Amino acid sequence: MHFGNKEFLRGNISLKVKKRMLHCYVFPVLKYSCESWTMNKDLVRRINAFEQWCYRRLLKIKWTDNISNEEVLRRIKEDEMCMYKSIQKQKMAFTGDVLRGSSGKDAVQILEGKLEANTAQGRPRRMWLDDIKEWTQLKTYEEIKNLAQDRHLWRAELALRHVNLLFQKMTTDDDDDDDDI
Repeated sequence: MHFGNKEFLRGNISLKVKKRMLHCYVFPVLKYSCESWTMNKDLVRRINAFEQWCYRRLLKIKWTDNISNEEVLRRIKEDEMCMYKSIQKQKMAFTGDVLRGSSGKDAVQILEGKLEANTAQGRPRRMWLDDIKEWTQLKTYEEIKNLAQDRHLWRAELALRHVNLLFQKMTTDDDDDDDDI
């Protein structure tokens, strides 16, 4: 990422404006075409690292400074990293559109298409649909497709699953706090 003549990093611009510029100009470039990505652990790690790097640049924190990621988020006034969740939300919205046929029949045919070929040796590769199965906690493509056919039900189900994940995270954090006692 190149900040030109560093006008973006000047001290006379408030942190709120810098964050808005980051979310407006930088993050959309990162997220370009993210609907087609297959998310693996390495990619998630890289996305989170880039987001942290951007925040550290805004705060003018050097890499040699011993400041934790949590402290950077506190200083930037963010509760948690947002880029991965934003990509996840965008990919889920795109999935609903594709499965309903809004993107055209060709997209559904590509998604449902099966190639007749020998199975490769080794561990199976992670597929695009594996992300959707993991995020929706549904087991089969048919379940996902049936859920996506009703736009309102699809969005409500995703919102409900997001709330459940937040609740699980909160209870896990509470359990971790109990361990400290």
